Amino acid sequence: MIIKSRNTTKTTLSSFDLLGNDEVALAKAFAFLLSTDKDCYFEFIKFLGIRQTNSEKNFFNSDIKTEKKRIEGRTDIELEFGDLYHIIVECKVRGSKLRKQRTQYLTAFNQTAKKKILCFLTQERDTNKQIANDVSIINTSWLEIIELFNSKHFSNKPLVKSFLNFATKNYKMKYLKEILIQDLDSSEIYRYETFDVYRRDETFGTPIYFAPYFIKGTGKMVGITNLSKILGILTLKPNDILNLKSELESFANNPSQVERWIKGVQHGKDNQLEIYTYYFLDKPLKLKTALKKDSGIKKGRGKNWIAAHITPNRCVTFTDFIKHIPELV
Repeated sequence: MIIKSRNTTKTTLSSFDLLGNDEVALAKAFAFLLSTDKDCYFEFIKFLGIRQTNSEKNFFNSDIKTEKKRIEGRTDIELEFGDLYHIIVECKVRGSKLRKQRTQYLTAFNQTAKKKILCFLTQERDTNKQIANDVSIINTSWLEIIELFNSKHFSNKPLVKSFLNFATKNYKMKYLKEILIQDLDSSEIYRYETFDVYRRDETFGTPIYFAPYFIKGTGKMVGITNLSKILGILTLKPNDILNLKSELESFANNPSQVERWIKGVQHGKDNQLEIYTYYFLDKPLKLKTALKKDSGIKKGRGKNWIAAHITPNRCVTFTDFIKHIPELV
C-alpha cells in the first residue's frame, strides 16, 4: 500500500483505510461511526424499525460492542439499550456465506429485550425479512447503508464522508440500479474519450456502468452512443492521484489502463485542489443508434428513463436501458 508518494506533501489515506479491506475492517469502521455520531446511530436503528428519540441521554445509555465472543460464535457488532432492544449485526463482503449464521445467533440475544434484531449487511441485494424465535431477521446491503448516509445532513460531516469514501472505495458493491446516465459537455468529453475517465462533483454510490449523454453544441451526435463499464470509483483532489496508484492497479485489467487513468485525472490545469469523484472506465461499447431522451410534454415522460433534464445520479436498470436500443427490441 502506498502511504505517501514522493513529490506529494501528505497521505490521502484516512484512519479507516488503515484497518484494511476485509469484512472485519468494514464492521469496525461502521461500528466506530455509530459509536461516534449519534445522528448516524439513531438513523440506523430507525432504518431497522426501532423508533427512539435522538437525544444525548438515549445515546449515552446505549451500548455498542464489536467482536463479542459468545458460545454461539463471535458477533461483528452488537447494539443494546437496556431491555428495550438488542441488535446483532453481521457484516459480509464479497462471497461470504450466511446460511449457518441465519440461525447461529438466535440464542445469543438478551432474552429480556423487547426487540431482538439480527441484521445481515452484505454486498448482495437481499431484502427478505423473517421472524425466528421472536428474533426479527433483516437482510440488507452495504449500498443501502451508503445511500442512508449519502445526504447533505450526513455526508457534510467529515467522519461520515470518510466512512462513505472508505466503504465505496474498498468494497466493489453491486448497485441496485445498474447504469448511470449523465449529461456530458465539451469540457469532459475529451477526458472521457481519451482517458476513459469520467469526472463529476463529489458523490457516493457505485453503479456498474456509465452511459454519457452528449448534449447539443459539443460536435457529437446528440444522445447516448457509448456504454462503459465502471471498474472503480475514487473521490480525491487531482494532485493526490499518485498516492492512490495501488487502488487504481486493483481496478485495472492491465497496466496501461492505470497510466491512462492517471493522465485523465491530471488533465487540465484548473481546480487541481478541488475534490471530485472520478469513475475509472473500461473501453466503451459503441451503440449503432444514439439513444435519446423522452421528448414532448406528456405527463410521466422519462419514467424509468431520462427526459429533458437528467438529474444528478440518474440510474436506470439494464432492462429499461435495453428497451431503448432499437436493434435489440
